[in-house]
Amino acid sequence: MIEPSASAISVLSALDRWDRKTYDFLTSQGWTPTETTLLLAVSGGADSVALLHWAMRAAPRFRWSLAVAHVNHGLRGTAGRDREFVAALCREHRIPFFDRNLDPTARPTRESPEMWARRERYGFFAEAADRSGAEWILTAHHRDDLVETVFQRLGRGTGPRGLRGIPFRRDQVVRPLLNRSRAEILGYLRLCGASWQEDESNADVRINRNWYRHRYLPALREREPDLDDRVFRLAMKVQSIAREIDALEEEAALLRTDRMGRPYLDLKGIGERVEEDDLESLDFWVRRLLRADPHFRIAMVTKEILRELCRQWKTGPGTLQVPLNARLALKGGDNGIYCTEMPFQTQNRDRKAKKTCSPEAQRVILEGGSGEASWRWGDRTYSLVARRYPRPNSLDFPASAEERAIFDADLFSCTLLVRTRKNGDRFSPLGLRSHSRKLKMFFNEEKVPTGMRDIIPIVLTGDTPESETPAWVPGYGISDFFKVSGSTSHILELVIKCENP
Repeated sequence: MIEPSASAISVLSALDRWDRKTYDFLTSQGWTPTETTLLLAVSGGADSVALLHWAMRAAPRFRWSLAVAHVNHGLRGTAGRDREFVAALCREHRIPFFDRNLDPTARPTRESPEMWARRERYGFFAEAADRSGAEWILTAHHRDDLVETVFQRLGRGTGPRGLRGIPFRRDQVVRPLLNRSRAEILGYLRLCGASWQEDESNADVRINRNWYRHRYLPALREREPDLDDRVFRLAMKVQSIAREIDALEEEAALLRTDRMGRPYLDLKGIGERVEEDDLESLDFWVRRLLRADPHFRIAMVTKEILRELCRQWKTGPGTLQVPLNARLALKGGDNGIYCTEMPFQTQNRDRKAKKTCSPEAQRVILEGGSGEASWRWGDRTYSLVARRYPRPNSLDFPASAEERAIFDADLFSCTLLVRTRKNGDRFSPLGLRSHSRKLKMFFNEEKVPTGMRDIIPIVLTGDTPESETPAWVPGYGISDFFKVSGSTSHILELVIKCENP
């Protein structure tokens, strides 16, 4: 019998210590599943390879089955090499492997590559979890990632929620290595004798996260050696408080199930939040409703959807129907709010109505730069007030979601036109003058519900049909061509309202 060497015993002891520390952290977070399937997100980098090796060591103890998901974002020439590396690891250890290649040209122009990649990545992970039967999705985020996230958010300006950094758990996504530093992870890989792939883009300091990683935080850590530990403890404390708030929300029993097993949001509870215009709480509960049924998880929830929900609720919950996309809608019922699929016949009828029942355009002639008008579209009454005045020294710029907007008055003709969208309309959002796009694409980027796009009034300027140019989409933003600049001498202020929403 060959006795293990002292160095081998030392390695095994170090691996056991790593395992115990990780298990203790998972226990402190209340996450110790057994006899289940885990989907591991493995890119091939050091962090995710360490996650895979740890999970393989822990699997016999907790009776876990493992599967691996890998995404090629199409943003790097070496991504194919990473895919082959991860696939080979999975073949070696007989682990089911799921992968996807993304097309960067499909990214919306107003969405950053990082945000687009993240959204597509997690969407694929959820799909792969369903295919593999995995109950949990594990990612390799660690303590350094959390610290970088906190300081990035502080740099942009954040509230208490931003101080949570990266949560240990969100829905079915769990981050078991969140309490480990990057240095600890590299040490663990050396103990395992594991190799990994380096992502060369991680060194590019033009990327905001990399600037914090390579320029800002090293200098700060030199002055404050225990910075990471203190920020981690702060983030964990804020996450704990957030869980307590969620528990209180659970006690409200707002999410319920009817006799048919369909989830819905309680009539009284939703009504209280609508009356208070509590969009943050409504956002939380609408997302909970969508997560209660896997068929509805693909739907997006935006502030515009929540505002439309409030508007319709106040006119009568029983008739409420707020489109989430072309297929799904929030619908009022006897118990409260359900998420339902819209019948095909209804979708067809709506499409025909859009083509034949567009509201009549309204013209407002500006005399001396000012004017006003009111009109009816269907059962709604609208008003528009225009006012021209010299630019004051201190100027209040309205938020894009307000019913009020200001422009450079000298860039407008004497005629304003108010109508709904039509084919051929193009819009250049504020700050993106050189990126004019079809209004349809702008609505897609802003996640405007399909059913609302043909009732939103659009303000244009131009004395002839050929010269009419969209200047303002109320609630969404103004055109960069009409913005107030340093050379602006006079302001045109527009206020549009629906008198009976």
